[in-house]
Amino acid sequence: MSGGRAPSKDQRFAVISRRVVFVGGSALFVAGILAALNGQVGLGLALFAITFLAVMARGLMTVIRGQRALADRDRAQVPDGPVRSSDAPAPVEQVVAALLGMNGDGLPYRIGAFPGPDGVRVDVQWKNEEMRWQTLFVRGSQAYAWRMEVDLDPSTGRYKFVEHSGKASVRAAAGPMGAVAYGEWTWQKGKTSGSRSATFVEGADGQVTVTGPGGPRTSWEGAVMIKPADAKVPVFTVLRNNGWRPRFDWFGARMFEK
Repeated sequence: MSGGRAPSKDQRFAVISRRVVFVGGSALFVAGILAALNGQVGLGLALFAITFLAVMARGLMTVIRGQRALADRDRAQVPDGPVRSSDAPAPVEQVVAALLGMNGDGLPYRIGAFPGPDGVRVDVQWKNEEMRWQTLFVRGSQAYAWRMEVDLDPSTGRYKFVEHSGKASVRAAAGPMGAVAYGEWTWQKGKTSGSRSATFVEGADGQVTVTGPGGPRTSWEGAVMIKPADAKVPVFTVLRNNGWRPRFDWFGARMFEK
């Protein structure tokens, strides 16, 4: 593992179980083919099913490990203070100071502010989320991007926002039929509710490189994820606690703030 730290018990189990599933699964798959060729179709199908279930269980464990690691990320601390009424919103300078005060090196996003078309534009941008990996036959990369623009109108105490999100992926594989490569890039503008984008990968030791909020890390496993709610909830909590509201404040509008 990277960083010079001794692997934990959980990490050692993950490495060992991966090797067991790879070696055992390969043996069972070959045995299943031989059984089918010898006329023992039922036995062959049973061995194929066991191999499939073992691989699926091991893949699920990878996803769970990745989700657990991403759940440990820092969360923004909403500043304490009295909750103001929407009839008397806080001055925009106070709101911007509260938003910028939530910034931290450990957060997966950063908050900025600058003059906007209606007064002040608050820019919330997710830090770099990219992963590159290489296995025996496949080489690939996955990158995610997300940012949100919140326009604050000091004359009315109102805000409006829009989100920009995108992803890019590249895959290259080599096999008996030759090499295959493809790429995909998407970008969209609008509003989301409860969205999440994630990729979890395992490879040989030192062949998975993740560039995230904490900088680059190289290991045998990696996970990248963007969860807009982790940034949106604290930002809109600060706005609402300071008496700011969207132009049309109803249940449907609040759903897009999560």
